Amino acid sequence: MPARSVGEPLRKGLAALPTAMGVLSRLVAERVIEAGRDVESLLRRAGLSPALLDDPNLRVGARNQLEFLNMAATELGDDLLGFHIAQAFDLRELGSFYYVMASSEKLGDAILRESHYSSVVNEGLRISCQKASMFSVDFEYVGVERHLDRHEMEFWITCNLRKSRFFTNRSLVPTYVGFIHRHEGDLSEMERYFACNINFGASADRISFELQAADLPLITADPYLNRFLVDDYERAFASRQFSRNPLRTRVENAITPRLPHGDANIGNIASDLGMSPRTLSRRLAEEGHTFSSILDELREVLAKNYLKHTELSISQITWLLGYAEASSFVHAFQRWTGMSPSDARRRISRADLDESHSGKHIS
Repeated sequence: MPARSVGEPLRKGLAALPTAMGVLSRLVAERVIEAGRDVESLLRRAGLSPALLDDPNLRVGARNQLEFLNMAATELGDDLLGFHIAQAFDLRELGSFYYVMASSEKLGDAILRESHYSSVVNEGLRISCQKASMFSVDFEYVGVERHLDRHEMEFWITCNLRKSRFFTNRSLVPTYVGFIHRHEGDLSEMERYFACNINFGASADRISFELQAADLPLITADPYLNRFLVDDYERAFASRQFSRNPLRTRVENAITPRLPHGDANIGNIASDLGMSPRTLSRRLAEEGHTFSSILDELREVLAKNYLKHTELSISQITWLLGYAEASSFVHAFQRWTGMSPSDARRRISRADLDESHSGKHIS
């Protein structure tokens, strides 16, 4: 029997929205329950059903899961929620996805299994690996806007390192760790765990190891179990109808890492997506969008989020959004909200993100 799914749609009119196994949502819910908070209310606000607490086969909306993590992190006051969960949970909670990796012969085989079958576990996540000067693993969202997330990506990359260390029984140290999102505040805990510098505001979500790490044997290898699980996953993979990746979401996800560099223009984004600017404009028009409107709306969402971080100055936010001058940002923000960024920040501080104000607000 196929797993049922719950969650609100990403946008009206989109079919086959990406879903995910509810494992991470349940792990987060357990944290909320342990803290004595109202988990059912939080789940419903994120568009998830409390039924997932008791039904291990229930799939959830991939975007709803991101929203639930964000809400739970705020509720718990845990700025590193995804990172903390990745270190603490029983890896076997991932079910056969864990065992198909653990039973592989070498680390490179395990990561290859992870990348190949990740869409079965989470249709909103694409994992890929490559060997060049380093052995790198990339994580990319499909049908989900990257700028909405921080905690789940930190969960996945931390979990990747934890599994790699456990499978090989070695204290592996990455040669590179990068996240597209920015992270303000104390990162010493993460840096101690990864044992290397962490690059936030990177061009891709990636973890890399020395090239020879791919050939490390796994102490958990079981060729008979692996053969059985690979056959099972291949059947599941062949039978699934995977979500499409709307062009708008692909454009947003391509824009996000380019914004701070000031080069998020239609020419560069079209090149990133493997098409000409004219083709990109035409295909966006078919979906009812323009490049400039997507860029403008994305900047608005990011600006409102950045203003919540008081350690970011207005000039820093200007740079993060790709504006050449603070005055350009201020004018744009007034157009979006009817107030200046400074006034908006004061309102956030005064009302603690309370949206009870009448008229225009910044949520």
